[in-house]
Amino acid sequence: MYASPPTLRARFAARVKEHLSAAIFGAGLHRVLLRGRGVIVAFHRVDDRLAGTPLGCTRAEFAAYCDFFARHFRVIPLGEMVRRLRAGESVGGCLAITFDDGYLDNLQAAAPELRARGLPACFFVATGFVGTDRQPWWDREFGARAWWMTWDDVRALHAQGFEIGAHTESHADLGHTPLPDATRELSASRARLEAELGAPVTLFSYPYGAAERISEATRERVREAGYDCCLSAFGGTVARGGDPFRARRAPISPWHLSPAHFGFELLFREPRGSPSPPLPLPQTDERRRAG
Repeated sequence: MYASPPTLRARFAARVKEHLSAAIFGAGLHRVLLRGRGVIVAFHRVDDRLAGTPLGCTRAEFAAYCDFFARHFRVIPLGEMVRRLRAGESVGGCLAITFDDGYLDNLQAAAPELRARGLPACFFVATGFVGTDRQPWWDREFGARAWWMTWDDVRALHAQGFEIGAHTESHADLGHTPLPDATRELSASRARLEAELGAPVTLFSYPYGAAERISEATRERVREAGYDCCLSAFGGTVARGGDPFRARRAPISPWHLSPAHFGFELLFREPRGSPSPPLPLPQTDERRRAG
């Protein structure tokens, strides 16, 4: 859901970085280069029909990322990462896996790969999409069809031990939403998730999570709505004592040729973590209504 696939020149440069990264991670030098930082990664879709598109990755590609994470990091639940940040504890070498929006393939394709490796993950759900055939503007723009989870599907993920977080009701662009409406989006989505799951929901990821779209006013509304974190989507890492309401996530996109390439960018492009920009702001009123 981020950058387009790289050009030929960029692919060559990426291959060089890929080989360097393999050597660095293979020797364990990434632990030194991360300097005690932790990582939160963001996915959206795992669907073989979307190969090569900005929307997601294939199941095989996702499996390769899972293997890379398991081999080189301590993969922990997002809630544990947030707890460590709040407590001022070390997050060095830790990594949390997250998904945004609530696509059906999260249950059908991603969850089996995670379960097979015993990896935790948090799935952030836009509650207004659940059980609908809604086609948001970004899927239409990229020529893809959206299939959303039902509430039974969301409960199934939760029953499998995965964390469920909130992502507003309508995938609202909170940076351009009046504060009363933003407050309702935050509170209503959490209330609906808790009612459907019968469990507390305290994790939140920010739709359109670019730095310039996350205002101090809406960040404070996230805190007031009872959440424990506010995750961005513009790259970077987290560190001991960091503010969970300013937690950065590193998005996975087709710009990355492989997990090793992603690892190189993570190590050497701090604070952004990746040159791939977040999902662009809708440019028309029709797009705002659709997504």
